[in-house]
Amino acid sequence: MSKAQLKQHGKTFHFASRFLSSRDLEAASVLYGLCREIDDIADLNRDGSHANHLLSELITALKHCDRSHPMVCRALSIEPAIDLEVLVELIEGVMTDTGTVRITSESELLRYCYQVAGTVGLLICDIFQVHDLRARHHAVDLGIAMQLTNIARDVIEDAKSDRRYLPSDDIGNIEPSAILPPSLAQAAAIQDGVAKLLVEAELRYESGLSGLPFLPPRARMTILVAAMVYREIGIVIADRNFDVWQPRAYTSQSRKCITAARSILTFAFDRRIHRYRGPHDARLHLGLPNRPGVHLAI
Repeated sequence: MSKAQLKQHGKTFHFASRFLSSRDLEAASVLYGLCREIDDIADLNRDGSHANHLLSELITALKHCDRSHPMVCRALSIEPAIDLEVLVELIEGVMTDTGTVRITSESELLRYCYQVAGTVGLLICDIFQVHDLRARHHAVDLGIAMQLTNIARDVIEDAKSDRRYLPSDDIGNIEPSAILPPSLAQAAAIQDGVAKLLVEAELRYESGLSGLPFLPPRARMTILVAAMVYREIGIVIADRNFDVWQPRAYTSQSRKCITAARSILTFAFDRRIHRYRGPHDARLHLGLPNRPGVHLAI
């Protein structure tokens, strides 16, 4: 992915990435582009079975380090190297989106968020050469937090694609078509479900940010800004009383700049950004699979 494409498709990451060195920006841009392309296979293919087949082929090619596959070649070109096992985990999560999506429970939702976004946190640790297991636990949490925010923002867009990520345990067995529009009772349940989603996200933002001291300073600044800017989307949704039927929530350029300024002040004066005060709360990983970066809570 070129820097122009990154600016167009990854606005939050592009906004925060100006703090990175050119080497780190190059690696992060290739990683972002690769993750975006994997996601697009599921989202842009109308034939779910064909998308599933393409993703299965990619997994096989990754397991065999088959450089004849262009996406595998790009994955292997990233320096420092990324863990291909984690990338496979991400692809397996994205494959969920090629079928019928009706999340039933919070545990199922968190497992999905781990696969499609917690893994991205681990891959980012790879390119910044952060291997401490404690750091990786927090990276998983930050990825999950951002994905929960994403789901809260995209309830209507996902419903139009016949997907429902809000757990039926929270909102009932509401079909995506019924979200467009719902009854008064269903709307109230959906708003409560979105509110709960953002509470869970907030817990994980706090955990993710507490892991920042493990990162090199410039990467620390970048991830802080990216996380705080994305977190603002949830605040916009909350300010609307969790009314997801309004136009898609986003952070304006001016709000991004204000948030970035606050982040710079936090970076300068908040010791928690530079000194790890752990430990990681293993309860945040309850229900997650025994996979890379997961802190098993017994």
